[in-house]
Amino acid sequence: MRDNQANYSASHTSEQQKTSKICDTLSFTAPRAKNLRDTFPAKEEIAPYLLRKMSSSEVQEENMSPRNFIYPNNITLKNKYGIRNYRQFQTQCAHDSARAIINLRHEAPPQKLTSAYLLYIHQTLFKNTFEWAGQTRDKPFTFEDGTVACMPKMKKAGIFFASGEKVQEGLRNLDRTLSEKNNLQDLTREEFIEHATEMMIQLNYTHPFREGNGRTQRMFFEKLGQIAGHELEFSLVTKERMNLASIASLKFGDSEAMKYLFDDISNPEKTLILKEFMDHMKTIGLESINHRLIMTAKEGETYTGFYRGSGANGFMVDVNGTFIIGNKNNLSPEQLKTLKVGDALSFTAPRAQDLQQTLIPREKIAPLTRDEIAERVQNSALVQTSIRKIEELCKIVYGDPHILQNKMPKIKIPVTTENIAEGEQFARQVESFPQSMHRLHGINICGIKSGARAHAEENILPLSHAIFNYVHAVRLAENNILENHQLKQKRCEKSVKTPSQAMNNLFSLSKEQQQEFLAQSPELRMQINTYMLQLQERLSPCEQRAIRENNYQELAKTIGTSVNNAKEIAKIFQKGKEIQLNMQPEHFLHRQSKEHAAASWNKSTKEYAQISSQSVMNTKQLIKSIKQEKAPQQSIQRHKTENVKVMTMCL
Repeated sequence: MRDNQANYSASHTSEQQKTSKICDTLSFTAPRAKNLRDTFPAKEEIAPYLLRKMSSSEVQEENMSPRNFIYPNNITLKNKYGIRNYRQFQTQCAHDSARAIINLRHEAPPQKLTSAYLLYIHQTLFKNTFEWAGQTRDKPFTFEDGTVACMPKMKKAGIFFASGEKVQEGLRNLDRTLSEKNNLQDLTREEFIEHATEMMIQLNYTHPFREGNGRTQRMFFEKLGQIAGHELEFSLVTKERMNLASIASLKFGDSEAMKYLFDDISNPEKTLILKEFMDHMKTIGLESINHRLIMTAKEGETYTGFYRGSGANGFMVDVNGTFIIGNKNNLSPEQLKTLKVGDALSFTAPRAQDLQQTLIPREKIAPLTRDEIAERVQNSALVQTSIRKIEELCKIVYGDPHILQNKMPKIKIPVTTENIAEGEQFARQVESFPQSMHRLHGINICGIKSGARAHAEENILPLSHAIFNYVHAVRLAENNILENHQLKQKRCEKSVKTPSQAMNNLFSLSKEQQQEFLAQSPELRMQINTYMLQLQERLSPCEQRAIRENNYQELAKTIGTSVNNAKEIAKIFQKGKEIQLNMQPEHFLHRQSKEHAAASWNKSTKEYAQISSQSVMNTKQLIKSIKQEKAPQQSIQRHKTENVKVMTMCL
């Protein structure tokens, strides 16, 4: 096509080319090829012509191309390792930056953050990888090979980042915000999240570096969190979650995903269960979960999916491929005790204020099934003792401990009067006609009995009684099991609220301060006693033993809660017990006696100091008077001690 255009141009005179129009009548003679070649300029004349047409700015732009950041005919960034294989380069770069992150975390943050510290972080992370580490992408950088690279415009995943001068403008805005907000210090966690989210989104848009923005920004915000007093755990954020949050904020203007990300990694309760889950994934060899969206359950949101298991404090639900991590306190005790991996699960995450009001949730205990009662009856100590006694006597009477196992009437659950009567009839039959069951142990020849036969006959009546006892042991065990289960149902249907603010304040005081405070507040003493009574009634003897033994896993399992909440229950129970002990009358009397004695001693010491300059005779008189003063005090002290003993006996 280009040859045809050239022939057309050469075949026409300049006047014809300027005046010819479509559909005009035209007559021309095609020139010979030799003549046509003569009309073109020489090759050496073409190059200067082209150079004259290319402006100096175009030449400079060609020399500073963004393509100079990568190797020619490659997609790998130029690096200090000289590695051109992309995957090998990515592995080496990740390894070096990970080591640098560890070192940076051990460094104390500066007193005030600026964009200069952001550049310092980038330089520290990638100084072993890139020549341009710590340099922004908008400024030309000259490599050792002489090439110059610059990337004022940048686009990724359909998102256009800041271009040209806006890169530096974004960094100046960051400095201004940090200065005006005093590095986000003296803010509540919620206020910190609000400002940090906005700053992260703005820095994401600025995207100041050609590569390594994510790692640099996360470390920068970790340090910001340290200064502000709100620790951030970016290690708990998967790559997929960070990407989705960034795209939502930059492409669709939705900052909620980024805000909730910051909430997840700044809330100690949430970071606890997220870390628990991440550590478990590493333990079972599933470390590569960066492609997953993993987040905690949001307050008030309802989730429907499949239960995938739980840890000490959290559980996981797979909701269409998204891993939702919930606190065990979000589920009822019944769910925690019955859920199995793979079960369908729908739950609504309660609001934080609702969780904070309940220490021990109510549990609805289902009635026992017939099979459950039968199993418990069979395994009860009372029934097992009766069975062992029957087997022991059967060995003596019949020579086989299990001879009656298939002959005794089966006692069904629930036990009926007919069952009891049938069992008693069998016991009488063994007593009256023992050989109807089986031949007796030993030998009887013409009235001459072996020792085994004589011993067998002596134990027929005890065997009958043992069978009779077994029948009634089954009924008694059933009654006990049903009664205990009803008591458990009644006990567990009661919830226990968290202690009042006044009680929590009391828990934080020293023993002496608690005694002083309680001595002046009978209402608080009554409140403590009432609360501890509720707590003791709600906790079973086994659960109270677990508290004494600091067995929080067992306590959490029996109550149906998280291990962390079990620790809180144990702490409140133990502190409440200590305060109740301090409230005993003898403690108050002993404290008052000590105060009275101390006051008397101080008074005597002052009197002694006032007349220490008198004569020796006056001194002797003073000592005598002090002794006389102490005598009745000691008498009073003995009298008070006797009163304490009497009151203790009454208690």
